[in-house]
Formats: sequence, structure tokens, C-alpha cells
Amino acid sequence: MTYIAAADFRQLTIKPWCAGLVLSEADGTDAYLDLLIGLVTGRVEADLGDDFEPPNPDSDEVILLEWTGGWRLYVPRRVRSLTTVETQDSAGTYTATTAYRLRSSLNTAGTAMQDGRRQDWLEDWSGTGLWASGGTTVRLTGKFGWTAPPTDIKRLVALLVYDLAKSKADPLSNIAQRSTLDATIIYGEPREIVEISNRYRRRSEMALG
Repeated sequence: MTYIAAADFRQLTIKPWCAGLVLSEADGTDAYLDLLIGLVTGRVEADLGDDFEPPNPDSDEVILLEWTGGWRLYVPRRVRSLTTVETQDSAGTYTATTAYRLRSSLNTAGTAMQDGRRQDWLEDWSGTGLWASGGTTVRLTGKFGWTAPPTDIKRLVALLVYDLAKSKADPLSNIAQRSTLDATIIYGEPREIVEISNRYRRRSEMALG
């Protein structure tokens, strides 16, 4: 689960998402940087509530949703397309429905967000309360997630890996706060990291299985 490599940071093989983030062998071997990349990738996906790793194979998946009622049903993953949407009755039987409209955050290719959208949902067009309350009530079958990691996310991972690699060699690069005679200054994450994170962070929704 990684979408950049140690070679992306090297001077001779630098990639666009590592611009200004050159790391030499003195900063870390390929094996060490690959370890950091793996750790950071998992942290980024957990923090943003998203999965950027392209599906392989790219076949239909099934998501079971638990909902508490309402006309809008949020989906915990980004949706590219839906093959079937089924609702469950009190006997546990699923029935297909087409009385909904999908509002997807991704383009159909799965390579970019639509208009900066971060959430995906289905709108109830039945007029009768399609999404029942409680339990495993809705089953979605379709294609979910990105087909390629966005360049912004590669950049975010690269920034965080660079910070970790440099902090090992230079403790001053990881200062959390500085005290002066007049005040204590607390440093936050670099602006670029904050901006990318805010642009992609999703709200967690309830899902089963």
C-alpha cells in the first residue's frame, strides 16, 4: 500500500511530487525510506478516511450499510459506479431499487474529485422513505475508490516522509514550540500539508462488513 518510492526523492530520479524534497543516501537508504513511506501512507489514509490504492483487480465490490433513516444515505467510500442498490425488508430479503440518485465525489474514471466533493451519497427519490431505519438495510454493489492516487496525495506523503527523514538527521527540524521572553510560539504542520489534508479529508460514515 504505497504510491511513491524511495527513488522519487533522489536527485537523479526526482518526481514532480517530490519537488524541493531531495533526500540523499545520507538521509536514508532506499530500504529505510520505503519503510517510512509505508508507515506514512497508512497514516494518511487513516487520517483522511480514504483509500487511494487502486483496486486490483478492478471488479465489483459489495458494501452493506447501516442507516438510521432519512432521505440521504451516505456511503463510506468514494463511488465510481453502482451496479445494483438493494434494500432489505424485515424478513431479511433484499430487493433491487432504482428510486435513487447517486451523488458521487469522483469522476467516472476515478482519477479526480468532482468540484471538490469529499462525500458520496444516495438521495431517496421514492417519496416513501426508501432507506429503512436500523440494521443492515442497504446493500450496494459497484465500483468504489480511486483508480489512481491523486498527485496531491503523493505530494502529501512525500512531505511527511521528508519531514521524518530530516528529523532523524536534524532534531531542530521537528520543533513543536519555541519560547521567548514575551511568549511561547506553538508551531503547527506546514501550510501545504494542512491544505491538502483539508481538501481531501472525508467524514466517517457507518458501514458493515
